[in-house]
Amino acid sequence: MYRFDIINLLIQNHGYTRYLEIGVEDGDAVHSVRCGLKHGVDPASRQATFQIPSDEFFALIRPDVKYDCIFVDGMHEEEQVLRDIHNALEHLSEGGTIVVHDVNPPTAWHQRDYDVAKLNGCRLWNGTVWRSWVRLRATRTDLQMFVVDTDWGCGVIQRGSQNRIVLPEAFSYSDFERSRAVWLNLVSPADFLASLRSPTPALQRLGAAPAP
Repeated sequence: MYRFDIINLLIQNHGYTRYLEIGVEDGDAVHSVRCGLKHGVDPASRQATFQIPSDEFFALIRPDVKYDCIFVDGMHEEEQVLRDIHNALEHLSEGGTIVVHDVNPPTAWHQRDYDVAKLNGCRLWNGTVWRSWVRLRATRTDLQMFVVDTDWGCGVIQRGSQNRIVLPEAFSYSDFERSRAVWLNLVSPADFLASLRSPTPALQRLGAAPAP
């Protein structure tokens, strides 16, 4: 199961019609997504609808512009991801969903610094998206969040409620490795698929896992 499979399942399940993608690159995801309206934002991609940075895009659009599904896959650095998610929430329709890519780096090398990652063209680079995710899990009780354990970790966010996780004051990747499943609220692809068939909404069922 790939990120665009998860996105398409959410679009189909919820009847979404408006899709926004942050970080288009070669267009694999945006071209695979099936939705009535699709916008892509990426300053370096010819496949993007808007060839500008995401911060600039969100500053330019009107507050009443809303999207049903927003895919965040831009610059994989902690503070930028947090801004992209915050801005996405401001432009998310009622009942909408945000999907975040690269949330589950398998090793410390996969979350190496951007300057180091550039040496090999940022191949196999998840960056510090995970740090943004766990910070939100530790501070935002008004969201429901879980990560589907596939394709480098696909985080799913909707407005709702969740218990906060407790983070060390200065948390490291080693801390993350020890608490990965709980911090991410990690679920299997099979459980995600089963939740879509359940009369209880997927995010309500999977996103409310109790913190330790």
